[in-house]
Amino acid sequence: MGKRKNVKHSIVRETIRYSIIEGAFAQIFLVLSGPGSVFITKFAIMLGAKPIDFGILTSIGRLSDVFQLLGMAITKRFKSRKSVILPFASIGRALILVIALIPFFMRGSNYAIYIFLLIFFFSASLQSISANAWIAWISDMIPLRIRGRFFSRRNQYLVVIGTVVAFIASFYVDLFDKPPGAFAKFVLKIFHGLHHIPSVNMSIVFFSLFSLSTILGLVGIRFLSKQPEKKNDFSKDNPGIMFKEAFFDKNFKKFLVYNFWWMFAIGIASPFWQPFMIEKLKMSLVAIQVYGLISTIFSIFSLKYWGEFIDRFGNKTAMKFAIILGGANPMVWVFVKPSFVYIIYFEAAMSGIMWSGAGIIAMNFVLSIAPKGREQIYSGILAALSGIAITITALLSGILYPKPLTIGMMHFEPEQVLFAITGFARWSAIIPLMFIEEYNAKPMREAVSYLRLIVFSKIIGLSKWRFRSINIDE
Repeated sequence: MGKRKNVKHSIVRETIRYSIIEGAFAQIFLVLSGPGSVFITKFAIMLGAKPIDFGILTSIGRLSDVFQLLGMAITKRFKSRKSVILPFASIGRALILVIALIPFFMRGSNYAIYIFLLIFFFSASLQSISANAWIAWISDMIPLRIRGRFFSRRNQYLVVIGTVVAFIASFYVDLFDKPPGAFAKFVLKIFHGLHHIPSVNMSIVFFSLFSLSTILGLVGIRFLSKQPEKKNDFSKDNPGIMFKEAFFDKNFKKFLVYNFWWMFAIGIASPFWQPFMIEKLKMSLVAIQVYGLISTIFSIFSLKYWGEFIDRFGNKTAMKFAIILGGANPMVWVFVKPSFVYIIYFEAAMSGIMWSGAGIIAMNFVLSIAPKGREQIYSGILAALSGIAITITALLSGILYPKPLTIGMMHFEPEQVLFAITGFARWSAIIPLMFIEEYNAKPMREAVSYLRLIVFSKIIGLSKWRFRSINIDE
């Protein structure tokens, strides 16, 4: 018995080791060339992307979530999840190398951007299918009692690795950009090397970057192939019946309406955050990474407090606060100018706090209302409809791209008009949220009273500390 237990522990430790190593390579791949990557956005700008193209690019990243349901259906047909994950993930990552070749074979072509978007869609979709199967695989291998610590530890490594790689890659791209990024120029001046950097075409820069991304992504697949797995037991539940049950759940339907509304609002202007930073605010990629780093730091530090707040007052009440913050964030961007760009670094902190809460709530909320044993199908439906909602508004934002707006002495870029619209739309999501039933949700007034008490106690504590400090100094 003891020997069997030791073998089991050994398999778990081996799974953890390979999962962290593979995750590091996967994180590098996603940072450099995954959906939402700033390098993909910069590459699209180089290909001459228009507003509608940015809408399609954002839609690809979210529409691929719909394929998670396909991944669930495909996985049910195989006893080994590796047989699904490895080929789908490998092909998806290898397609990035094909994307890197586009500028060389279609230089100056008006169709280059469309070929890029088509290939990127297939890449993201194949990886989404494999991601769904991976979640089931890792859940089988890591015991529930340590799963939270495993994901926490794994994510800590991945965040650090992703942040370091993002800064290095941003400096590399900024180095050869025309004009060079401010930070790259500053560093080169310090080392007196500004005039010794050869002029390199940006097509070559992105080819080297995406080639490295593909190679490291495939190396990660190699480590993933070594990760232990259990045989996939065929589910006896009929997928059609499970879908039907989910859509007959009245409270879940209310939740889907709210979530669709919220994601619909999030999708407005979603294609234009990074292009606005690059083209209108003239920010270098390193400067954009600094924004992301500030957001990440505040996100990590606020996770604990969001968790405690959710446990005390429920997901519904917590989401009300997230919606209030979520609507305020875009309003900062409405008034930012190239000469006053640093204000968004303060917004980055608020954004990190909001998204960390919204992320936890999105995960916990659906699980709190899903019947036992139906969590996966409820989550899959939620992910698919979320992707569809953002896809619709992302595309509409590109198609109905507004004109610049001038009100009195104030001039607003088209993106800033969309930022204002998404802010008000996000605030309106509190309306369908009110109709969802959650058994442990506490009234908003209790949460406000609690927060007021916490803030007051912190101020009193700070005052006492200050008073003691003055006495000591005297």
